[in-house]
Amino acid sequence: MDNSDTRVPRSDAFAAAVGNILRELRLGRGWTRAELSTRTAGEIAGSSISSYESGYRALKLEILATLCTALDVRVDAVFTAAERRAREGAFHAPEL
Repeated sequence: MDNSDTRVPRSDAFAAAVGNILRELRLGRGWTRAELSTRTAGEIAGSSISSYESGYRALKLEILATLCTALDVRVDAVFTAAERRAREGAFHAPEL
């Protein structure tokens, strides 16, 4: 068995992957950051969304859950895709 399949990805690569996935999901729906903010009932400002997508600002689980709800995607699906990307070093369209 290959132990590299169970290694934990570097946290910075994982965080970058999560941000990229959120951006791709938003853009795939044709939404601006302001529109996504509105879909979070204003809980998350567009400027904060920008910071999360770019990896400039740390993304807490509660914020991620709110964004995933607004984007109609499961948190675990984002985690799985981000983990795969972090391991592969790939930043391509999410498979969610």
